[in-house]
Amino acid sequence: FHYMVAIAGGDDIKCAKYATYGTSQLSKYILKALKNRTACLIENHGQVSFSENLSGAFELAQEIENLAGQYIECLRIGKPKILSKSQMNSVLRKVKNYKQ
Repeated sequence: FHYMVAIAGGDDIKCAKYATYGTSQLSKYILKALKNRTACLIENHGQVSFSENLSGAFELAQEIENLAGQYIECLRIGKPKILSKSQMNSVLRKVKNYKQ
């Protein structure tokens, strides 16, 4: 999990508040959730991700979808162990050079 969270740019994946699709309010909520991130979930809508190019954005979107599915499966069998801030900071430092 932690790697997939980190590739979105932070120690967690934010969820934008719900607003009707196509509204400026939804855009504001999404931008807030994307602060210092490259992906976020959108309450009752799905998710959004971005990258330097379309293939990178698509790959990130797939990773986030995979992560969401894994998290749901973990919830079915108990409470997932979430890494501490310190542990996630270590992951964030390492992920900066991943795939290079």
